[in-house]
Amino acid sequence: MKYLLSLLFIFLSTNILADENTDWIFDRLNIYTENDKYFGTDDGYSNGARATALYFIPNENYDVYNLLGYEDEKTYSYITFSLANQIFTPTNTSSTSLITNDRPYAGWTYFETAIHKTTRTYLRSLSLKVGAVGPASGTQEIQNEFHRLIDSDRVNGWGNQLHNELGINLKYTQKWIYLIKSSTDFETSFSPFLSAELGNVAINTSAGIMARIGFNIPKDYGVSSIDIGADPGIPVYGEYVNMRAKPWSFSFNLIAKGSAIARDMFLDGNTFSNSHSVNIKHFVANYGTGFTLRYKNLVVDMMVVETTKQFDLQKETHGIGTMTLSYLF
Repeated sequence: MKYLLSLLFIFLSTNILADENTDWIFDRLNIYTENDKYFGTDDGYSNGARATALYFIPNENYDVYNLLGYEDEKTYSYITFSLANQIFTPTNTSSTSLITNDRPYAGWTYFETAIHKTTRTYLRSLSLKVGAVGPASGTQEIQNEFHRLIDSDRVNGWGNQLHNELGINLKYTQKWIYLIKSSTDFETSFSPFLSAELGNVAINTSAGIMARIGFNIPKDYGVSSIDIGADPGIPVYGEYVNMRAKPWSFSFNLIAKGSAIARDMFLDGNTFSNSHSVNIKHFVANYGTGFTLRYKNLVVDMMVVETTKQFDLQKETHGIGTMTLSYLF
Protein backbone atom coordinates (compact mmCIF):
# COMPACT_ATOMS: atom_id res chain seq x y z
CA MET A 1 0.00 0.00 0.00
CA LYS A 2 2.93 2.35 0.65
CA TYR A 3 3.81 2.16 -3.07
CA LEU A 4 0.29 3.25 -3.98
CA LEU A 5 0.54 6.21 -1.61
CA SER A 6 3.94 7.10 -3.06
CA LEU A 7 2.50 7.16 -6.59
CA LEU A 8 -0.39 9.31 -5.40
CA PHE A 9 2.09 11.73 -3.83
CA ILE A 10 4.11 11.87 -7.06
CA PHE A 11 0.96 12.56 -9.10
CA LEU A 12 -0.26 15.36 -6.82
CA SER A 13 3.14 16.99 -6.32
CA THR A 14 3.94 16.87 -10.05
CA ASN A 15 0.71 18.63 -10.92
CA ILE A 16 1.15 21.24 -8.19
CA LEU A 17 4.61 22.03 -9.51
CA ALA A 18 3.35 22.07 -13.09
CA ASP A 19 0.57 24.48 -12.18
CA GLU A 20 3.15 26.85 -10.69
CA ASN A 21 5.29 26.67 -13.84
CA THR A 22 4.30 29.66 -15.99
CA ASP A 23 5.54 27.84 -19.10
CA TRP A 24 2.69 25.31 -18.80
CA ILE A 25 -1.03 26.10 -18.94
CA PHE A 26 -3.54 23.72 -17.31
CA ASP A 27 -5.84 22.80 -20.21
CA ARG A 28 -7.95 19.79 -19.27
CA LEU A 29 -8.68 17.30 -16.46
CA ASN A 30 -9.91 13.78 -17.37
CA ILE A 31 -11.38 11.35 -14.82
CA TYR A 32 -11.89 7.80 -16.13
CA THR A 33 -13.85 4.92 -14.63
CA GLU A 34 -14.05 1.51 -16.32
CA ASN A 35 -16.03 -1.54 -15.29
CA ASP A 36 -17.36 -4.70 -16.88
CA LYS A 37 -20.67 -4.38 -14.98
CA TYR A 38 -22.08 -2.86 -18.20
CA PHE A 39 -21.89 -6.42 -19.59
CA GLY A 40 -23.14 -8.13 -16.42
CA THR A 41 -19.76 -9.67 -15.49
CA ASP A 42 -17.13 -9.22 -12.79
CA ASP A 43 -14.04 -10.94 -14.14
CA GLY A 44 -11.22 -10.53 -16.63
CA TYR A 45 -10.36 -6.85 -16.80
CA SER A 46 -12.97 -6.00 -14.20
CA ASN A 47 -12.24 -2.40 -13.22
CA GLY A 48 -10.04 0.57 -14.03
CA ALA A 49 -9.68 4.15 -12.79
CA ARG A 50 -7.48 6.97 -13.97
CA ALA A 51 -6.98 10.70 -13.49
CA THR A 52 -5.13 12.71 -16.16
CA ALA A 53 -4.05 16.35 -16.13
CA LEU A 54 -3.29 17.89 -19.54
CA TYR A 55 -1.05 20.95 -19.88
CA PHE A 56 -0.48 23.14 -22.92
CA ILE A 57 3.16 24.11 -23.55
CA PRO A 58 3.27 27.53 -25.26
CA ASN A 59 7.08 27.82 -25.22
CA GLU A 60 9.02 24.77 -26.46
CA ASN A 61 12.36 25.68 -24.89
CA TYR A 62 13.66 22.18 -24.18
CA ASP A 63 15.00 19.47 -26.50
CA VAL A 64 12.56 16.89 -25.11
CA TYR A 65 9.73 18.62 -27.01
CA ASN A 66 11.56 17.91 -30.28
CA LEU A 67 11.54 14.12 -29.78
CA LEU A 68 8.30 13.91 -31.75
CA GLY A 69 9.48 15.89 -34.77
CA TYR A 70 7.37 18.31 -36.83
CA GLU A 71 10.13 20.92 -36.91
CA ASP A 72 8.82 22.38 -40.19
CA GLU A 73 5.13 22.55 -39.28
CA LYS A 74 3.00 24.63 -36.95
CA THR A 75 2.24 22.58 -33.86
CA TYR A 76 0.71 22.52 -30.42
CA SER A 77 2.68 20.73 -27.69
CA TYR A 78 1.16 19.19 -24.57
CA ILE A 79 2.27 17.18 -21.56
CA THR A 80 0.09 14.89 -19.45
CA PHE A 81 0.42 13.40 -15.98
CA SER A 82 -1.73 10.42 -14.98
CA LEU A 83 -2.34 8.12 -12.04
CA ALA A 84 -4.16 4.85 -12.79
CA ASN A 85 -5.18 1.51 -11.31
CA GLN A 86 -6.38 -1.56 -13.23
CA ILE A 87 -7.83 -4.79 -11.79
CA PHE A 88 -7.77 -8.26 -13.38
CA THR A 89 -9.46 -11.33 -11.87
CA PRO A 90 -10.60 -14.83 -12.88
CA THR A 91 -14.30 -15.65 -13.22
CA ASN A 92 -14.61 -17.44 -9.88
CA THR A 93 -13.74 -14.85 -7.24
CA SER A 94 -15.29 -16.67 -4.26
CA SER A 95 -12.65 -19.42 -4.04
CA THR A 96 -9.42 -18.97 -2.09
CA SER A 97 -7.69 -21.68 -4.16
CA LEU A 98 -5.53 -21.09 -7.22
CA ILE A 99 -7.71 -21.44 -10.34
CA THR A 100 -5.30 -22.97 -12.82
CA ASN A 101 -7.55 -22.84 -15.90
CA ASP A 102 -8.26 -19.11 -15.67
CA ARG A 103 -6.25 -15.91 -15.76
CA PRO A 104 -4.20 -14.77 -12.74
CA TYR A 105 -5.30 -12.20 -10.21
CA ALA A 106 -3.36 -9.03 -10.99
CA GLY A 107 -3.36 -5.38 -10.00
CA TRP A 108 -1.43 -2.60 -11.75
CA THR A 109 -1.08 0.86 -10.21
CA TYR A 110 1.10 3.27 -12.14
CA PHE A 111 2.13 6.85 -12.77
CA GLU A 112 2.34 7.95 -16.40
CA THR A 113 3.74 11.03 -18.07
CA ALA A 114 3.51 11.72 -21.79
CA ILE A 115 4.39 14.38 -24.31
CA HIS A 116 2.13 15.08 -27.28
CA LYS A 117 2.64 17.09 -30.45
CA THR A 118 -0.27 17.90 -32.75
CA THR A 119 -0.72 19.54 -36.15
CA ARG A 120 -3.86 20.03 -38.25
CA THR A 121 -3.76 16.40 -39.37
CA TYR A 122 -1.36 14.44 -37.13
CA LEU A 123 -0.78 13.64 -33.48
CA ARG A 124 2.28 11.96 -32.00
CA SER A 125 2.43 10.85 -28.36
CA LEU A 126 5.23 9.29 -26.33
CA SER A 127 4.47 8.06 -22.82
CA LEU A 128 6.29 6.39 -19.94
CA LYS A 129 4.47 4.30 -17.34
CA VAL A 130 6.12 3.40 -14.02
CA GLY A 131 4.30 1.52 -11.29
CA ALA A 132 3.75 -1.58 -9.21
CA VAL A 133 2.21 -4.96 -10.00
CA GLY A 134 1.29 -7.33 -7.17
CA PRO A 135 0.39 -6.65 -3.52
CA ALA A 136 2.38 -3.38 -3.63
CA SER A 137 -0.20 -1.99 -6.08
CA GLY A 138 -2.81 -1.92 -3.31
CA THR A 139 -5.37 -3.45 -5.67
CA GLN A 140 -6.65 -6.09 -3.24
CA GLU A 141 -7.56 -3.37 -0.74
CA ILE A 142 -9.03 -1.13 -3.45
CA GLN A 143 -11.34 -3.82 -4.85
CA ASN A 144 -12.53 -5.29 -1.56
CA GLU A 145 -13.14 -1.88 0.00
CA PHE A 146 -15.20 -0.89 -3.02
CA HIS A 147 -17.16 -4.17 -2.81
CA ARG A 148 -17.78 -3.46 0.89
CA LEU A 149 -19.12 0.01 0.11
CA ILE A 150 -21.56 -1.31 -2.52
CA ASP A 151 -22.47 -4.33 -0.37
CA SER A 152 -21.07 -6.83 -2.87
CA ASP A 153 -19.38 -10.18 -2.21
CA ARG A 154 -15.76 -10.11 -1.07
CA VAL A 155 -13.16 -11.24 -3.62
CA ASN A 156 -11.32 -14.08 -1.87
CA GLY A 157 -8.54 -15.18 -4.23
CA TRP A 158 -6.07 -12.31 -3.96
CA GLY A 159 -3.65 -14.57 -2.11
CA ASN A 160 -2.89 -16.05 -5.56
CA GLN A 161 -2.15 -12.75 -7.31
CA LEU A 162 1.04 -11.99 -9.25
CA HIS A 163 4.09 -11.23 -7.14
CA ASN A 164 5.44 -7.74 -6.54
CA GLU A 165 7.23 -6.35 -9.58
CA LEU A 166 8.22 -2.88 -10.72
CA GLY A 167 6.51 -2.20 -14.04
CA ILE A 168 8.08 0.07 -16.66
CA ASN A 169 6.56 0.54 -20.12
CA LEU A 170 7.20 2.95 -22.97
CA LYS A 171 4.45 3.62 -25.52
CA TYR A 172 4.40 5.52 -28.83
CA THR A 173 1.17 6.47 -30.59
CA GLN A 174 0.61 8.08 -33.99
CA LYS A 175 -2.83 9.38 -34.96
CA TRP A 176 -4.23 11.04 -38.07
CA ILE A 177 -7.48 12.94 -38.43
CA TYR A 178 -9.70 13.65 -41.44
CA LEU A 179 -12.49 16.18 -40.85
CA ILE A 180 -15.49 16.34 -43.18
CA LYS A 181 -17.54 19.50 -42.72
CA SER A 182 -20.85 20.58 -44.22
CA SER A 183 -22.47 23.98 -44.66
CA THR A 184 -24.19 23.38 -41.31
CA ASP A 185 -22.61 22.19 -38.07
CA PHE A 186 -23.15 18.54 -39.02
CA GLU A 187 -19.67 16.98 -39.22
CA THR A 188 -17.79 13.71 -39.49
CA SER A 189 -14.21 12.75 -38.61
CA PHE A 190 -12.07 9.67 -39.10
CA SER A 191 -8.98 9.10 -36.96
CA PRO A 192 -6.77 6.10 -37.80
CA PHE A 193 -4.01 5.31 -35.30
CA LEU A 194 -0.95 3.13 -34.75
CA SER A 195 0.79 2.35 -31.48
CA ALA A 196 3.64 0.28 -30.09
CA GLU A 197 4.38 -0.56 -26.47
CA LEU A 198 7.56 -2.00 -24.97
CA GLY A 199 8.42 -2.98 -21.41
CA ASN A 200 8.14 -5.77 -18.88
CA VAL A 201 4.38 -5.20 -18.48
CA ALA A 202 3.43 -5.36 -22.17
CA ILE A 203 4.98 -5.77 -25.60
CA ASN A 204 2.57 -5.16 -28.47
CA THR A 205 1.73 -3.24 -31.63
CA SER A 206 -1.75 -2.03 -32.56
CA ALA A 207 -3.64 -0.41 -35.40
CA GLY A 208 -7.15 0.99 -35.33
CA ILE A 209 -9.58 3.70 -36.31
CA MET A 210 -12.14 5.92 -34.61
CA ALA A 211 -15.05 7.58 -36.42
CA ARG A 212 -17.28 10.40 -35.17
CA ILE A 213 -20.49 11.85 -36.58
CA GLY A 214 -22.51 14.63 -35.01
CA PHE A 215 -23.01 18.32 -34.33
CA ASN A 216 -19.97 20.61 -33.96
CA ILE A 217 -18.01 17.46 -33.06
CA PRO A 218 -15.04 17.83 -30.68
CA LYS A 219 -11.95 18.91 -32.61
CA ASP A 220 -9.57 16.58 -30.87
CA TYR A 221 -7.98 13.21 -31.57
CA GLY A 222 -10.73 11.15 -30.08
CA VAL A 223 -11.76 9.36 -26.94
CA SER A 224 -10.83 5.86 -25.85
CA SER A 225 -10.71 3.44 -22.97
CA ILE A 226 -7.55 3.47 -20.85
CA ASP A 227 -5.70 0.94 -23.03
CA ILE A 228 -6.83 2.07 -26.50
CA GLY A 229 -5.06 4.92 -28.27
CA ALA A 230 -3.53 7.85 -26.42
CA ASP A 231 -5.01 10.33 -23.95
CA PRO A 232 -8.44 11.73 -24.94
CA GLY A 233 -8.86 15.38 -25.71
CA ILE A 234 -5.59 16.34 -27.42
CA PRO A 235 -6.70 19.31 -29.58
CA VAL A 236 -6.38 19.50 -33.35
CA TYR A 237 -4.19 22.46 -34.28
CA GLY A 238 -6.19 25.40 -35.65
CA GLU A 239 -9.63 23.78 -35.12
CA TYR A 240 -10.10 23.59 -31.37
CA VAL A 241 -10.79 27.28 -30.64
CA ASN A 242 -13.58 27.48 -33.23
CA MET A 243 -15.25 24.38 -31.79
CA ARG A 244 -15.21 25.82 -28.26
CA ALA A 245 -16.71 29.10 -29.50
CA LYS A 246 -20.05 27.25 -29.64
CA PRO A 247 -21.46 25.93 -26.35
CA TRP A 248 -22.55 22.48 -27.57
CA SER A 249 -20.76 19.51 -29.14
CA PHE A 250 -22.19 16.05 -29.69
CA SER A 251 -21.01 12.97 -31.56
CA PHE A 252 -21.70 9.27 -31.93
CA ASN A 253 -18.42 7.36 -31.89
CA LEU A 254 -17.24 4.05 -33.35
CA ILE A 255 -13.86 2.48 -32.59
CA ALA A 256 -12.03 -0.65 -33.71
CA LYS A 257 -8.51 -1.89 -32.99
CA GLY A 258 -6.41 -4.96 -33.71
CA SER A 259 -3.31 -5.88 -31.72
CA ALA A 260 -0.36 -8.22 -32.14
CA ILE A 261 0.78 -9.17 -28.64
CA ALA A 262 4.16 -10.62 -27.70
CA ARG A 263 3.76 -10.21 -23.95
CA ASP A 264 1.02 -9.36 -21.45
CA MET A 265 2.13 -9.68 -17.83
CA PHE A 266 -1.46 -9.97 -16.65
CA LEU A 267 -1.73 -13.23 -18.59
CA ASP A 268 1.92 -14.34 -18.98
CA GLY A 269 2.70 -13.85 -15.30
CA ASN A 270 5.65 -12.19 -13.61
CA THR A 271 8.74 -11.40 -15.67
CA PHE A 272 11.42 -12.13 -13.09
CA SER A 273 9.80 -14.81 -10.89
CA ASN A 274 7.58 -17.87 -11.27
CA SER A 275 3.85 -17.19 -11.03
CA HIS A 276 0.52 -18.40 -12.34
CA SER A 277 0.04 -17.81 -16.09
CA VAL A 278 -2.08 -18.86 -19.07
CA ASN A 279 -1.33 -19.30 -22.77
CA ILE A 280 -2.11 -15.99 -24.43
CA LYS A 281 -3.61 -15.40 -27.85
CA HIS A 282 -1.17 -13.29 -29.85
CA PHE A 283 -3.81 -11.51 -31.95
CA VAL A 284 -6.68 -9.67 -30.23
CA ALA A 285 -9.34 -7.26 -31.51
CA ASN A 286 -11.39 -4.55 -29.76
CA TYR A 287 -14.53 -2.92 -31.14
CA GLY A 288 -17.01 -0.57 -29.57
CA THR A 289 -19.46 2.33 -29.71
CA GLY A 290 -20.14 5.40 -27.64
CA PHE A 291 -20.94 9.09 -27.59
CA THR A 292 -19.39 12.41 -26.60
CA LEU A 293 -21.41 15.30 -25.16
CA ARG A 294 -19.91 18.70 -24.37
CA TYR A 295 -21.65 21.70 -22.85
CA LYS A 296 -19.28 24.63 -22.50
CA ASN A 297 -16.41 23.38 -20.31
CA LEU A 298 -17.86 20.04 -19.25
CA VAL A 299 -17.43 16.90 -21.39
CA VAL A 300 -18.96 13.44 -20.87
CA ASP A 301 -17.69 10.46 -22.88
CA MET A 302 -19.30 7.02 -22.74
CA MET A 303 -17.98 3.96 -24.53
CA VAL A 304 -18.57 0.21 -24.44
CA VAL A 305 -15.88 -2.02 -25.95
CA GLU A 306 -15.86 -5.77 -26.61
CA THR A 307 -12.53 -7.63 -26.62
CA THR A 308 -12.01 -10.97 -28.37
CA LYS A 309 -10.63 -13.92 -26.39
CA GLN A 310 -7.22 -13.17 -24.90
CA PHE A 311 -6.09 -16.64 -23.81
CA ASP A 312 -6.67 -20.24 -24.87
CA LEU A 313 -8.96 -21.35 -22.04
CA GLN A 314 -11.13 -18.21 -22.07
CA LYS A 315 -14.75 -19.23 -22.62
CA GLU A 316 -16.11 -16.05 -24.21
CA THR A 317 -15.28 -12.52 -25.25
CA HIS A 318 -15.17 -9.82 -22.61
CA GLY A 319 -16.72 -6.34 -22.51
CA ILE A 320 -15.84 -3.20 -20.59
CA GLY A 321 -17.64 0.13 -20.25
CA THR A 322 -15.76 3.42 -19.92
CA MET A 323 -17.06 6.76 -18.66
CA THR A 324 -14.80 9.80 -18.84
CA LEU A 325 -15.67 13.12 -17.24
CA SER A 326 -13.57 16.05 -18.40
CA TYR A 327 -13.34 19.71 -17.51
CA LEU A 328 -11.84 22.17 -20.01
CA PHE A 329 -9.96 25.14 -18.58
